[in-house]
Amino acid sequence: MRNEMSGIWFIANSGSGSFDAATCEALADRLGATRRITLPDDDLPDAAEANGKGADRIAIFTGDGTIAAAVEALEGWKGELLILPGGTMNLLSKKLHGEADAPTIVERVTAGAMTLQDMPMLKGEGLRSLVGVIAGPTSAWGDVREAVRKFDLRVLADAVPEALRATFGDDLVSLKGDDREFQAIFLDATETGVEALGVSASNAGELAQHGLAWLQGNFLGGPSVPLGFAPEYTICGGSAQDGEIGLLVDGERASAHAPCTFALTRSPIRFIATRA
Repeated sequence: MRNEMSGIWFIANSGSGSFDAATCEALADRLGATRRITLPDDDLPDAAEANGKGADRIAIFTGDGTIAAAVEALEGWKGELLILPGGTMNLLSKKLHGEADAPTIVERVTAGAMTLQDMPMLKGEGLRSLVGVIAGPTSAWGDVREAVRKFDLRVLADAVPEALRATFGDDLVSLKGDDREFQAIFLDATETGVEALGVSASNAGELAQHGLAWLQGNFLGGPSVPLGFAPEYTICGGSAQDGEIGLLVDGERASAHAPCTFALTRSPIRFIATRA
């Protein structure tokens, strides 16, 4: 008989965009979870705890930002991670499972219709990304998305004007060796290399396309220019005053000193995939 702290653990985040306690309980029950963790009330487990208490599989029903934190904390854990779409963007879940919702993914897993794999990811100085990095002034729209997610109208009233100012007023960014400048550059890790795209918004209409797409969980909903595939890319530009480049890393706000390089690597943890 399993120890109550071993086997399958289930992690949810009450601050995620689609959190529902009843749904979490149903998913955890169907998976046969032996331990249930709810962030932020409970601490995120690390590799030492998960290995020491015999966690074979951890299901995480949160958004991409929390998933990124969990992957970092669990580096060195010997188990397998099941990602369920429980946030506002869920881009990693789509990579692993397509457009399937959480109950469908759980049914696939319990039926054995799954594979195990590590994932391509980006690595920069002190930063890692499983679902993409946006570098440049339009990263300020991450604050708008967060305010919408939290239904915080006061923050939203400040965030939209600031995002507009940054988009059309801050310094542009470019790739090392490429003279073209953009309001944002999107980098994503693929099996064949780092994909780079330039994102531009020259007028209010194009900006609206990007903004609506970002709120719906799509980084590339507006005009973009393919910039190629390579093992790594270096982004140049940023503020002339402090040399910082604004970033969105897996949907979370960050920054890096220019120039900053992101290279292709592999995730330190195995993921469960059910996508055909």
